[in-house]
Amino acid sequence: MTESPTPRTALLIGASGFLGRHVAAQLRAEGWTVRAASGAALTDAPEATWDSLTRGAQAIVNAAGLTAGTLPDLTRANVLLVAQALGAATRADLPLVHLSSAAEYGRTPHGHASREDDPARPLSPYGASKLAGTALIEEAVRSGRVQAAALRLTNPLGAGLGEGTLPGRAAATLRTARAAGQRSVRFGPLGAYRDFVAARDVARAVTHTLTALPQGALGGAVNVGSGEARPVRDIVTGLAAQLGYDGEVLEDAPGSPRSGDVPWQQASLDRLHASGFRLRHTFTDALNALLNPDAHLDPGTVTA
Repeated sequence: MTESPTPRTALLIGASGFLGRHVAAQLRAEGWTVRAASGAALTDAPEATWDSLTRGAQAIVNAAGLTAGTLPDLTRANVLLVAQALGAATRADLPLVHLSSAAEYGRTPHGHASREDDPARPLSPYGASKLAGTALIEEAVRSGRVQAAALRLTNPLGAGLGEGTLPGRAAATLRTARAAGQRSVRFGPLGAYRDFVAARDVARAVTHTLTALPQGALGGAVNVGSGEARPVRDIVTGLAAQLGYDGEVLEDAPGSPRSGDVPWQQASLDRLHASGFRLRHTFTDALNALLNPDAHLDPGTVTA
């Protein structure tokens, strides 16, 4: 008689966010029970609250964080919460996977694929706060206190991405233009290069890392991206093609300062590949998921 696999529970912080929903779906698909928690509620929580949430769990995943806000707000969400999660993981002897950002690298030379041991020179309070969180994880890993990884994500793309982002805004703009018969749409300059990765592959990288951490195959900072830099313009033209919009795409609106500050982004995936991970979803897949969220992201069930 075949024994049923032992049930596994993951404490997922930020389960209701864009990436948190993808991570929750992937965890459930692999047989995990997801115990959801809010990052905002846990930043100042006492150890007893954290220890209650981790009791009976086998892993912690932190998908919470802020991309914009005041420096105190960014510090609370992207540094202090990481410190709290590290403390809880250490006390409970649980592996921890934290979602960080390639914004930690700052400006990189054209054509260069950033490696985890490259100098990190963030150009924004957001990037600086994410780097501080990653530094806490790397120090804890070096000291041997915990098994943990900070996944440095490039630009996740997929179902549920909001209109506060260029891909989300482009999808909404192109849908409206097509429905209204508009013959042109306006964006800012779209020539900056970015490394776009499917959100579903980010979620797969999280569960892969949870398996790899106890084996010593991964730890500390780990890049997660597509390994390919492409013009941001590809987002707009790719969405237009899938929507059947054949109007003119103009690039004469005011641009994003960040695009000028960081004209090139590409991640080296050597460390991730060496652990046995391979991407499964293409850029086109990710655009399709963005346009058809209901077909690609089941809200599922998480436990409080």
